[in-house]
Amino acid sequence: MPRLTKAIIDYSSPNEKNYIVWDNEIKGFGCQILKSGTKKTYVFYYWSPLTRKKGYVKIGCHGNITVDFARNAAKKLAATVASGLDPKKEKEEKLVEEKQSILFADFFEIFKTKHILIAYKDKGRNNMGCANLHIHPYFGQKKLDEITSKDIRSFLDSLAHISTTANRCFALLSMAFKKAEDWEYLPPRSNPCTGVNKYKENKKQRFLSDAELKRLEESLIQQHKEQPASYCTVNAIFMILYTGCRVSEILNLKWENVHLDDRYIHLPDTKTGEGARPLNQKAIDLLVSMKRQEGNPYVFYGKVPGQPVVEIKRAWGTILKRAGIKDFRIHDLRHSFASFALKKGVPLVHVSKLLGHRNIATTMRYAHLELEQLKESTNIVNQVFGG
Repeated sequence: MPRLTKAIIDYSSPNEKNYIVWDNEIKGFGCQILKSGTKKTYVFYYWSPLTRKKGYVKIGCHGNITVDFARNAAKKLAATVASGLDPKKEKEEKLVEEKQSILFADFFEIFKTKHILIAYKDKGRNNMGCANLHIHPYFGQKKLDEITSKDIRSFLDSLAHISTTANRCFALLSMAFKKAEDWEYLPPRSNPCTGVNKYKENKKQRFLSDAELKRLEESLIQQHKEQPASYCTVNAIFMILYTGCRVSEILNLKWENVHLDDRYIHLPDTKTGEGARPLNQKAIDLLVSMKRQEGNPYVFYGKVPGQPVVEIKRAWGTILKRAGIKDFRIHDLRHSFASFALKKGVPLVHVSKLLGHRNIATTMRYAHLELEQLKESTNIVNQVFGG
């Protein structure tokens, strides 16, 4: 058994099985050579003074750390065993301690990178607004394991005047703490959001009247005249109005998913899964007229090269004010699309498909509008009987 050196490790070739090149100075210290030849890992094997069982610790990969660094680490591990402790257990306990003492802001960054931006993609970036504006200022410098249910309630109380935003923040917090448990930053069943009630929301259905629709269209045109830089924002709003699509579906629309000849757009990642939406003539004319930005795949391109429009609320507020329209969210354009379709006699089941609802039960909120149309229809039949 030689003294491990860089040269010895470099020239150690893979065999039919994994094997370890042992060091002749420190008992249990060696470098494992995988049969695949893809990795060489420094290890330390020992008999646990606590369990009387054989254990080992991976020190690091050859190339990422030096032999001398690995040797010094092995000496410390050997000293730990000699003192009657199990180095692997010590390492695990230290890791748990480090995890649980992490600041909320540091954990949230891990949560965002490891989960939100992967699971929710572009929508994840769009949903970070409430985190940056409300969650981080309140919880950022608190230790993750010190945040209590009382803290969560106090946070929600501070946002009582904007209950919808409070609920969105609460959902994000609850998800973050659940992942903290899953990833062992917190012990099981310690989510401080458990048992905390969110605000009740009055889900009002707001539709544009014919007069409001006309004023809105005029205001959108005026917005573009006064602020040419809002070109993509204005057209994105028109597109939401013409298609009934969700805001995120339109803002994230790419040219590769626009099929003008076949009169539809492909939506690869929607709230209800992959789907397609047919295009009416207004939507087609708008897309044909759209200027393209070189190197940008998005139809409604933003200020950052290669990225879409990400924020339209400020412009939306200006547009509504000019149009004299109150109490109307941009998502209500989707409701208005459904309303106009039903008033024109489009069957509810077709409206459901146009909106991309997975289940027609979701579309039943508009059933009363269809009923009004049926009442008008029955009055027409009534004329047959001399009514």
